Amino acid sequence: MIAEIQRRYVDFLRHRPYLAQATCWTVVQPVTDSLTVEAVAERLGGRAEDLEYEPDDDIDEYDYEGAFYISRDNASFVIYEHNGYQGTRSEVLRRLSDGARAVSVFWNVNATGRLMYAAYGTIVTGVDPHRPGEPWGKTPHVLDAELAILETAAHEWRAALMAVAEVVTGVRLDHPGDDAPRLLLEETIPDDPRAPSTLGAVDPDLDVRLRLAPEPLRTAVIHRALHAYVTATGLTELTKEALDQLGRGAAADLTPLLARLSDARRTDDGAIVSEDHPVSRRYWAARALEDAMPGRAYPDRLDVLARGRTILGDAWPELRAQLKDMIA
Repeated sequence: MIAEIQRRYVDFLRHRPYLAQATCWTVVQPVTDSLTVEAVAERLGGRAEDLEYEPDDDIDEYDYEGAFYISRDNASFVIYEHNGYQGTRSEVLRRLSDGARAVSVFWNVNATGRLMYAAYGTIVTGVDPHRPGEPWGKTPHVLDAELAILETAAHEWRAALMAVAEVVTGVRLDHPGDDAPRLLLEETIPDDPRAPSTLGAVDPDLDVRLRLAPEPLRTAVIHRALHAYVTATGLTELTKEALDQLGRGAAADLTPLLARLSDARRTDDGAIVSEDHPVSRRYWAARALEDAMPGRAYPDRLDVLARGRTILGDAWPELRAQLKDMIA
């Protein structure tokens, strides 16, 4: 069924090429109580009186931070944004999904895309269509069956995202109807406070300790963790040269190794092995080593420690304690 729905959306998008620029749909389905269009507007950061039931075409929507069209589909609501992305933000989805379910689909002209699923104020799962095997969220794998279509979607991934949203919600994505009120916002819901790096989100205490430590100590902690990673995962011989170069402040090219490990993580049917599989641990250890190389603008160097538990498993708490002692 989902393949048939995808084909319908392929045709839909083929006749509307301008939608490839930047588009976001968000479906909101109340569960514990009913919703009104005014309530949806308030959850987006607006007011009931901000709704325009006869939008003024002379107003340039690009002058606003948020521009939404809110349609109703039985008890559900479909929020459409042309050249918008608010429906992908966790701050927005948490509010929209209060006592409800919210599913959003987004892409832009740079071929960046995302599908997000939230329920009861929690981000259940999110996925990058170009990396369907690496979802995130509270329970990231609940949509694995539906998202499997992304594995074979190729350049039709936009239609595949739309199909997944329809299968999950039962709501068909389309242009807003003529009776859909418009909501224009000069300011949208503010961002949550954010950690400066992935490590800051995973282990804020360790991140803070390292950022308050002098630079030579930060480097020593990172090198200590990397040596533990490659030793525990059996990468010592393969990465000895890279470790030596890193110790001298020079960069090494780990691209061939990462490519081999990435291929090795996939089973014969294309699925990615679990994160605690030895191959996955070797892959993340090599990624951490690559991320530590000098001259890289992204990611943050401290993110080398973000997957310590994934790489080392039960051995991580002991290493973390050692790193904490080094900092102290």
